[in-house]
Amino acid sequence: MKKLLKVLLVVLMVVSLAACNSGGSGNNESEGETEKQNYLAIVWPTTQIEFFDWAANVFKKQAEDLGWKAEITSYEFDTTTQIQQMENFATMGVTHIISYAGEPDALNDVCKRLREQGIVMSFFATAPSDIDAYDNVAVANQYTIGQAMAENAVDWVNEKYPDAADGSIKAVMFTLPTTEDDVQRDNGVRDTLAKCSKIEVVKEYELDNDYNTTLPGMVDTMMLEHPDVQVVICHFASMSLQADERLLTYDQIDRENFGIFSGDIDTMLGERMLKTAQGEGLIRATGTYDPDGVSKQFDLCRGVYNDQLNDLKQYEYYVTKFNTETIQEYMDTH
Repeated sequence: MKKLLKVLLVVLMVVSLAACNSGGSGNNESEGETEKQNYLAIVWPTTQIEFFDWAANVFKKQAEDLGWKAEITSYEFDTTTQIQQMENFATMGVTHIISYAGEPDALNDVCKRLREQGIVMSFFATAPSDIDAYDNVAVANQYTIGQAMAENAVDWVNEKYPDAADGSIKAVMFTLPTTEDDVQRDNGVRDTLAKCSKIEVVKEYELDNDYNTTLPGMVDTMMLEHPDVQVVICHFASMSLQADERLLTYDQIDRENFGIFSGDIDTMLGERMLKTAQGEGLIRATGTYDPDGVSKQFDLCRGVYNDQLNDLKQYEYYVTKFNTETIQEYMDTH
């Protein structure tokens, strides 16, 4: 009997120790296996411009569809605010940041510090000037985009007015010289138009980041100063949408002989181009980077294209063109 009790006590002790050890090791294993939740901060120039708002929400939805936590904040083109927002998100435990470097030099220090903390710094269109301040950046050759925008205008003029005299087609550019990339895009437009003798650029209206407010008034000024203009080239899709809306209020516009030519692409621009094909709009074509470029930014951020980066950690988009005859292809898939 005593032997039996001793055996039972030994068994109970073994079981008890096993349970304790199992519980302890189970907790440690769980802690070791639990990965930090991916947390994306989209530190964005603005959400007041349609394209930027749309893009930010594309990133957010893609992240959430994969089970990530994701938040959008906008710094309204103020770099000091942008830096503060990045630092605030770092204290909140973000693992990835997508942003835009309007002032590349100013972001070097903060981005290097955040990378040292293990945060992935991914940029759209333009990155900090120090290659150690970012993990990757999606870029398109802005000069080439500008060329594509102007080529659309030249093609339309040549088709519409094959016998037009030199300088007989008056054109206006709405430019946005706020960053070096923006300047390069406008240069691409300018240089390409200069090669078409039929087109004379009679005025360049310079805009800034507040163009949502100022563009309609500049369109009115254009119509007063150059009522014979037939070609208008707008730096961004959102500019083109505003210009189209404003110009359609002018009865003097001959819709068959007037064209707005844009840069970039989104579904709103595509819808307006389809209306132009029906005689209800003025936007005839756009030159843009990869139309799926925005949807690739989040995948770039999470490392999908790491093996396709160049020596500057750039993922390069191709450049393409759409007009009223081809835009339906884009709309069918977006």
